[in-house]
Amino acid sequence: MTWTLIIRDARDEENQPQTLRFSLGIYLDAADNFFDPRILQPGLYEAGLYAGQLLQQGRSGYGETTLVNADGGLDYLANYAVDGREMILAFNSVTQVVGTVARLAFSDDEVSVVLRDPLEPLRSPHPMQTYEGDNVLPNGLEGTKDDIAGEPKPMVFGEARNAQPVQINTAKLIYQVSSLSNCAVTSVYDRGVAIDNGGDYFSLTQLQNTAPASGTFRSFQGYIRLGSTATGTLTVDAKQSDARAGTVAQSLAADRGYTLHSSDVSTLNTYGAVRLYLTSETNTLDLLDRIAESIGGWLAVQADQVLRLGIWEAPEPTDAAIRDYSIGTVSRSASGAGSNGLPVWRVTIECDRIETVQIDLAGDVDNARRARLARQTRRVVATEETVRDRHPLAGEMTINSVLASYAKSQAVAQRVLELLSVRRDTVQVEAIEALLPTVGGNLTLITPRQGYGAGRAMRVTGYRLNAQTDELTLNLWG
Repeated sequence: MTWTLIIRDARDEENQPQTLRFSLGIYLDAADNFFDPRILQPGLYEAGLYAGQLLQQGRSGYGETTLVNADGGLDYLANYAVDGREMILAFNSVTQVVGTVARLAFSDDEVSVVLRDPLEPLRSPHPMQTYEGDNVLPNGLEGTKDDIAGEPKPMVFGEARNAQPVQINTAKLIYQVSSLSNCAVTSVYDRGVAIDNGGDYFSLTQLQNTAPASGTFRSFQGYIRLGSTATGTLTVDAKQSDARAGTVAQSLAADRGYTLHSSDVSTLNTYGAVRLYLTSETNTLDLLDRIAESIGGWLAVQADQVLRLGIWEAPEPTDAAIRDYSIGTVSRSASGAGSNGLPVWRVTIECDRIETVQIDLAGDVDNARRARLARQTRRVVATEETVRDRHPLAGEMTINSVLASYAKSQAVAQRVLELLSVRRDTVQVEAIEALLPTVGGNLTLITPRQGYGAGRAMRVTGYRLNAQTDELTLNLWG
């Protein structure tokens, strides 16, 4: 019985691909490949999911395997490029962890193979173009060095309502609300009053060469051109050709080299349009998290770089169980999903977001529109007073949603309340000789301790594996 480590496609000093093989003890695989017996610590690995306020835990992702190098026999690796390469950790030829190498770390007598956090590429700003500032007025669509040179170009993901566009040509009154080609402007407002739509342009050339009639606007993709100068704050409504949550999340993931699970795309699309308007650098992970939180959902990544973004649901009974003989210790830190460890009696969702709250409105803006433009979001509230009868200190939850639909948000608020208004245990189990679980999957906890004798359905929210000592810490919720 032994642990093995494989790093595929490492590049040597001459940039030739090499497969690196290491083991804990002497080992030859079925193809007679030799594994260098240098593993000291097979691995410390952590994995976990994120579900916003629904779970009182942070996201985790980490891994490291340590190799013996007291004799300097691994010094040659200093000239190898291993970052971004696939790593496979196995026990008795059964794969335990698949990950991507971040780097090698050297000490006097050890070499550590450090895994990249699977979500690391998403923790950086989402790709945005910037304005060149090379307009030669009256021509150009990139601003000048005196105004917007170097500024990010705005992007609409899903929809944007009452958003302020960027003026990119002061001579021709041309603005831009999104650099994405699949975005269309649906309405333009001057001090809250809709400007007449003079029709779409068919190209950027036509946009620059043909002025709209006075008092109207014309548009092409995310560009608009006014026929006369706005008298006050200029705002627009715009949307992508498919503004639904699943399509938007899939696009965000694909921009960073990830795939969103196809079933999650379909589920997310049932929630309708989302509203994300980017005018400054924002991490891709933050954008995906906002979508997940909006549906009362969770986000995690599989070993194959496939993202899971689904609805966070109550655990389901399953035959997969962890029993008392495989348990070292059990600790329960909460009996409710609220921030104070108690059930939740009220869920509030702020939805139907507009980008610009306005008070500088023209006199002929009707009262209904005037009232809507005075608030950035509309509020949905779901309550269950009986929860406070049992738990006077029961918690509350507010979700800042990117969903456009008020009705869909109402449904989310009610579902989240039903999920969190009852007992929900947060449990940590120190397991012995247990199989590595699926993060987000179901597991039945069976132990006479703390009232789990009959078994309780739980969901796995994370784990920590110490491969050397065969210790597995499970984070469970249910």
